[in-house]
Amino acid sequence: MKKIYDILPPDLAEKKEFKLQEEPIKKERKRVRVPFKWLGIIVLGLFLVAFFVEGRSVVTIYPKTEEISGEETITASLKQGTLHEENKIVPAIVFSSDLEPSKDYPATGITDKDKKAKAVIRVFNKHKPEKALTLIKGTRLFSVPGELIYRATAGFTIPQAKTIDGKFTPGYIDVEVEADQAGENYNLSSAIFSVPGLSGTEYYSSIWAETINPITGGFKSEVSMVLQKDIDNAKAAFENEFLAKGKEELKKSIPANYVFFEENFVSEISSMALSVKAGEEVASFTVSGKIKTETEVFRKEDVEALLTNSIKNLTSETKKLVPGSLSYEILEKKSKGNDGLELKISFTGKTYWLPDNAFLLQNILGKNRDYATSLLEGLPEVERVEIKLTPFWKFSNPNDKDRVEIKLGFYLP
Repeated sequence: MKKIYDILPPDLAEKKEFKLQEEPIKKERKRVRVPFKWLGIIVLGLFLVAFFVEGRSVVTIYPKTEEISGEETITASLKQGTLHEENKIVPAIVFSSDLEPSKDYPATGITDKDKKAKAVIRVFNKHKPEKALTLIKGTRLFSVPGELIYRATAGFTIPQAKTIDGKFTPGYIDVEVEADQAGENYNLSSAIFSVPGLSGTEYYSSIWAETINPITGGFKSEVSMVLQKDIDNAKAAFENEFLAKGKEELKKSIPANYVFFEENFVSEISSMALSVKAGEEVASFTVSGKIKTETEVFRKEDVEALLTNSIKNLTSETKKLVPGSLSYEILEKKSKGNDGLELKISFTGKTYWLPDNAFLLQNILGKNRDYATSLLEGLPEVERVEIKLTPFWKFSNPNDKDRVEIKLGFYLP
């Protein structure tokens, strides 16, 4: 028998230790087997629980209905505090709103805004022999440069010249002058003036004037001005806009369950103010005021209660009104003054009758679904029946009345 030697590679042979890797051994899991007889017992137990535990039943009954229509006259009165079914009076209340609006409106008038330049100039007198000179209001003074005419705003006297310490000194006076015409060209930084009215006299060459400060303030322009028609138009526009707005604001504040008539809204402007008067020079102006709007309203529920009572009077007392079937239309309305508002109303509604629940349950409890359905649909007052059982594998209604829910269903447009 030959011996077999393992020959190691040199690099491994030099190592002191060399361990062979061992693969882990996988352990097999033991399967737990349930005996077949026990599985059958569990299934049978679940079946018995499901079979003997009572389910639930929802029975929806659709009664036969009868349409009833007619007309009724009722009164909505502010004097009535509560619904009065016998006299057919519903209580009315007043809703109101207050507005304090303001709005700007344009001025359409145009006017010339002219202003004449003004200044105080100094008028000199160097006449010889020395003599004072008096000139009247409106005396013209001619400027150089510019060749513009200015006029004295008042009469004045120019003192005579004097010799002081051997020096000849002209007399002078400060005089206010105004440009002969309006315009910016009459604004001068400096100028010398002659007096053309003295031309041809001995004073012409010895009387003159000079600016002390610049001549300013002259201009020509067009500005807006408020006309009376602007005021009249603004007041009319303000009234039309905000009376309508007062009405809309009041309508928004009325709850949805109240009845109102737009033609019964009453709006008035208790005060109106304007920021200007006719003739004032502004581009726009403001109109403000106080507006009060009010109207009478009454509740839909009160009207429906009276109409429901009217339907009961037209049919058997035992019949009930189908929920949501009542509809009505106000044909006429007229004021009764302090006694309120009289309304003529046409109405339509559907009624039904069913035996009480105790009788209906006799046809349901413990009975097969199809059989119970046929029993109920055999009643002359019933149109159709739907029975829903839970859990789904149930075929019969519960015996316990507390596990049966009876609901009503109606066909409404």
